[in-house]
Amino acid sequence: MEKPGQKALGKPVKKKTLIALGASAGGTPALYDFFDHTLPDAVTYVITTHLYAHQKSVLTSMIQKHAAIEVCEVEEETEIQPDKVYVMPENKVMTIRDEKLILKPRDLDIKVNRAIDIFFASLADNRSFNIIAVILSGLGKDGTKGIKAISENGGVIVVQDLSSAKEDSMPEGVIDSGYADFILNPKKMPREIIRIVKKFK
Repeated sequence: MEKPGQKALGKPVKKKTLIALGASAGGTPALYDFFDHTLPDAVTYVITTHLYAHQKSVLTSMIQKHAAIEVCEVEEETEIQPDKVYVMPENKVMTIRDEKLILKPRDLDIKVNRAIDIFFASLADNRSFNIIAVILSGLGKDGTKGIKAISENGGVIVVQDLSSAKEDSMPEGVIDSGYADFILNPKKMPREIIRIVKKFK
């Protein structure tokens, strides 16, 4: 009888991989550079950014112009699939539950946007995926706390190098925390991520 977590031939099922990208001010060009160099590789990409709450985001359609795989906006409960890019919509915060992305309204009374920390913290407790967290250009320190939680739970941390970031305080916060495993130009991240994924069991 086939045991849980095993294929019929007795080989363990390889854990899926999710790449979580967090970006803010100046992060859109970095996302373009990243996806210009990303090929289908059976992993999932999820983008969390700081968006204007009441202005319809066009980020999904813009990223699609640079991506070789399908880019879609997250809905209320979205089942995660490989070889797709998921983009968090405006006026929301996002978490993960098992293999679904969950949206809730953002509390606009809270002026400091912590959408990246909120999503990354939920990833740290998730057991369905190997996690690679990526912090790109942005203002402030959103993402640093979430990065710490992911790293302490076995995830890999990739950060944009400061020389290529239009706004460097977000990546600088992660670098200063000591949790960055790789500090790279976004154009070079996809190749390194492929190497990381191959090492996952």
